[in-house]
Order: sequence, then structure tokens, then C-alpha cells
Amino acid sequence: MPLHKELRRLWIEKGYSKRMGSAEVVKPPSDEWIRVYHITPAEFGMSDLALRRIKVARFLDLNDPFELLAVNLRNATKPIKKRLSELKTTYNSSTGLLCFSANWTNPVLWSHYGNKHRGICLGFDLRRGIHQKVSYNEDRLIAKLTDKTPITDKLKQQLLSTKFSHWRYEEELRVFVPLADKSKVRAEANNLRFYPFNDDLVLREVILGRQCSVPLDAVRKLVDATFRNVTTIKARLAVGSFSVVPTEKTVP
Repeated sequence: MPLHKELRRLWIEKGYSKRMGSAEVVKPPSDEWIRVYHITPAEFGMSDLALRRIKVARFLDLNDPFELLAVNLRNATKPIKKRLSELKTTYNSSTGLLCFSANWTNPVLWSHYGNKHRGICLGFDLRRGIHQKVSYNEDRLIAKLTDKTPITDKLKQQLLSTKFSHWRYEEELRVFVPLADKSKVRAEANNLRFYPFNDDLVLREVILGRQCSVPLDAVRKLVDATFRNVTTIKARLAVGSFSVVPTEKTVP
């Protein structure tokens, strides 16, 4: 099937990038939602689809060792360094996060998070207002901290969403989840936590990586039996750019 080229204009009018991977596959969401993407290895993606949930990440397990440590500590005292380290430990115990990307076309995303393009990308409608965009900085934050002054809420918010500029390719959006909220967080084996799909997080797309070995028909069968109004396609490498794009013949 050919791509639906007429849809791209609708995505651009709603403020999305002209390079949106799904802009010629599906219609954009209504204004109360934002489309976000979560790339994961195929076995986890299939499990997420079957069980209708995604993993809640923990700060100490994230790839970036500078998470919550984005302050310039060149002239910091030992007590200040200790407080910032303790802050990260505290957040790790109390708060998880859902990690999404604004788009799915960057091949590095698929290499790092999608098991070398063998994985699956889940596209969601996320209710606006509950996410926080990550800011990407070349330099670490400058904060006036003393041994006695508390870390302000403003600085905490900055630390929760500041990363080094080289992570910019992720175009990351985050949803912070209180781990004690049992209405939103499920505890499973090995101390893992999962967030169920709900009225704020609605599955809309499933994209199989170029190297994904799970048959497209099998994924479609699972998706169609479990969800409504979800589009399932397979990705390929673009021929004229360093991008991952839809495989035209898999677009309904």
C-alpha cells in the first residue's frame, strides 16, 4: 500500500516535526494528546502488548550516570556532594519514570534501545500535561548551594529533566510515577515495576524494527485481539537519509 502523504500536513499543523515517522501512516492525535514512542527489545514489547503495560524505569538503572547529578560540582564541598548523591538515592526509592521519545526514526534509538533494530516500538497517545520534556545542555548546571541551604524544588525539577547535549537524539519525554501508588504501579518479580495502559496512556501504534524476527502477522493478530484502533507496521532503512522509515507495503 502507498503511504498516506496527505496526512503529513495535519501533523505539521499540530506542531509536530516534518520528519515524524508516522506522519504518512496514521492521523495525528487530537489536541488533548501528544504522540510518544517507546522502543524496546522484541520480547519485552510482546510481553507489554500481551499484559497491557510498560516497565517503570529507576534512576539508578538508567544509561546516563549523570542522572540527577547535572550540577557543576567543581567547587562543591563534600556535604553538598553527599546531599546530591542522597537525592538520587531517595528518588530511586520513591519515584520511577516512563521514558518516551518524540519520534521513532533515529537509527541510534533502535540500536541502543531496540536490540540493534530487532525490537519493537510502541506508539502511545499520552495525555498532555503529565509529561516533562528533557532539556539537553552542553554544560552542567550552575547552582548556588551551601552546606546548610536545602535543595530547592526548582533545582530538583531541573535535575529531573537535564541531560548532556549528546543525548539529544533521544528527544526524550518523561512521566514521573510515585512507586507507592499501587493504583498505577504493579510490582512483579525481581523487584520490577510496571505501569498499566490506562486513560492517560493509550496504545495507538506498533512498529516492528527492520531486523525484528517476530512475524508481522503474529503481532497484528495479538494487537487486533487486544486493542482497538491500533496500527501495526514494519520499519525499514531509508534510501536517501540516515533514518528509519515505514515499509510502505505494511501500511494499511
